[in-house]
Amino acid sequence: MRGILSILLVLFSAAALFAQELNGGNEIDNIIKRLHESNPNQGKVVVKQDAQIANLLDLHVLQNAKNPGMHGFRIRIFFELGQNARRNSEESMRVFMEKYPGVKVYQSYDNPYWKISVGDFRSRESAQKFYQQLLVDYPKAFIIPDWVNFPSLE
Repeated sequence: MRGILSILLVLFSAAALFAQELNGGNEIDNIIKRLHESNPNQGKVVVKQDAQIANLLDLHVLQNAKNPGMHGFRIRIFFELGQNARRNSEESMRVFMEKYPGVKVYQSYDNPYWKISVGDFRSRESAQKFYQQLLVDYPKAFIIPDWVNFPSLE
């Protein structure tokens, strides 16, 4: 039983990695097909599995592709409610983008609060580095866990 669970864990982990990859037709690669491809000077992998497992794996890959991103962190620089909160949030965004070009800015409204969060950090440590820079301009800023975009491959 442990062997099957280990294999499933490896397959699901590999599927998550391949979910980001798109082929020329903009379709998600099928990991099992890629494992079966024979490459010269490399070993060969034979996967024997029930069709239901293959279907679950394909479903998992499709679900990951529908919601691209990963667990990470952002820095909340604005959090306000009231009549002028929306206008203040837009002004806060404008000022931030002028001072920190290239850093992603996200505005959200979670009744009754307007919020501005910045950055797509994979780790708390990387968020913490930028947070220290922001404290001069945004002393009330704080780090939040969030679903962030994948980092650029460039």
